[in-house]
Amino acid sequence: MKLKQNYYRCCGIFLCLTVLLFGCHRSNKLPMNYVEGIITLEGEPVSGASVRFTPKDSTIGIGAAGFTDSHGKYKLTSSIGDSEKGTLPGEYLVTVTKYEFIDLAKPKFDAGSQTESLTQESKNVLPEIYRFPKTTPITVTVIQGKNKIDLPLKKTANPK
Repeated sequence: MKLKQNYYRCCGIFLCLTVLLFGCHRSNKLPMNYVEGIITLEGEPVSGASVRFTPKDSTIGIGAAGFTDSHGKYKLTSSIGDSEKGTLPGEYLVTVTKYEFIDLAKPKFDAGSQTESLTQESKNVLPEIYRFPKTTPITVTVIQGKNKIDLPLKKTANPK
């Protein structure tokens, strides 16, 4: 009799553990959506640019970012969900920057360490209006599934 009770007890424990481990498992991946496109400035592809989608108003998430290749093509990735797929559906403010290094500046003297050093500065070569979410005129909507969102920039962009 004791053997039968132990058998049922072990089966019950095994069943509970199985349900806890496998039956209640939920995927922690969010429904990410693929986003790609081409960034141009006055019709010419912009290579080496950084693009950032910042959630607007009620859109949830942290946004996504990407870089353009030599043909101006970008693909968004995110640090949440399935990072290869892009971002969550919703409305986004889009910022675009491209930094280039300026030639070495004049040596700078640091009084604290009594040393001179050469510094290299960088400069955003795209219109400043596209640099910050508060100033960018670009708003896009990401829908469920695949999204192709081209971003044609202008040298003289109008504010929002």
